[in-house]
Amino acid sequence: MKRSVFIELCENLRVLEKKDTPLRKAISLHKRVAIALYALGSSAEYRTIGNMFGVGKSTVCEIVLEFCTQTWKHLSLTYMPSFPLTREKVSELVQGFEAIGFPQCMGAIDGCHIEVHPRSEDATDYYNYKGWYSTILLALVDARYRFIYINVGSQGRCNDSQIFESSTLKTQLEKCPYLDEMRTPVSGVDVPIFIIGDSAFRFSKMLMKPYAFQVSQNEDEKNFNYSLSKVRRVVENAFGHVKARFRRIGKGIDNQIQNANIIIKACFVLHNFLNERNDSINDKWISALQIVERNRQYPHQEISANDRENNAEIIRKGLATLFTERAAVDVEGVGDSQSLKGVADS
Repeated sequence: MKRSVFIELCENLRVLEKKDTPLRKAISLHKRVAIALYALGSSAEYRTIGNMFGVGKSTVCEIVLEFCTQTWKHLSLTYMPSFPLTREKVSELVQGFEAIGFPQCMGAIDGCHIEVHPRSEDATDYYNYKGWYSTILLALVDARYRFIYINVGSQGRCNDSQIFESSTLKTQLEKCPYLDEMRTPVSGVDVPIFIIGDSAFRFSKMLMKPYAFQVSQNEDEKNFNYSLSKVRRVVENAFGHVKARFRRIGKGIDNQIQNANIIIKACFVLHNFLNERNDSINDKWISALQIVERNRQYPHQEISANDRENNAEIIRKGLATLFTERAAVDVEGVGDSQSLKGVADS
């Protein structure tokens, strides 16, 4: 984090400032923020962090929790204020995905497992399919890797689709009138605004997912799946950036389970705060995260059944036709350029 951004963050969190007492001087605001950021950005124990900053272990714990609580309270209103959706916000989100080749899409959705240490009486609920304990973060991400919506706290045994079906995100999307109002024709089909997800989600006109894999898949389906998977990487990359930047998330939260949610939420709103300021991510952080990810097996997401919807299928076919036409133009363009190159060489 740049010094100027750090100072700005401190100004936004003036509520953390404490007054001196007759018995002792208060820890300064800048030091409190620095302790919290160091704790979130590393996987060091609180005792080690306390020794580095000259404070006690319990003080570090208190500062981190207060920092996370106030960060979410004060920054989420500015840096994650997407709902209820306005026409201008929907238009901005759609333009972002159109720029990278996917029309009428306003966000990519996915779930992320974060390792936690639940209480023994709750452990069964948090035990995921690959044999470790996790909480699930369901998130909707825009084309700039910003988190539009997050749902934190579901137990590791849950499925992404189950979480989405019962989430406020689905309710907000169903209530938003602009998704249908802003329809546009694509290959002869009126396509509304939608979000995209992987095969774990239930297919509908508001959520496009890939065609099921088949050995003899036609070109339209292949091109649709390729285009969707290429664009859906924004949500996977956004998760990677958060985990690389805040290693307490990437390597697993060792705090008590009741405090895990606020820590996770604070890290994700801080990611948006830094994203707005084009704060860079060190390549070494990404490399270190990849090593951790390779050593950890992730739960297999079950494909939802009974998700065939006629209207949604018509929309998906229209999009698939568009991507096939684009692919044909690209191939033709490559062929023409190679022919011109041959003429030039001769």
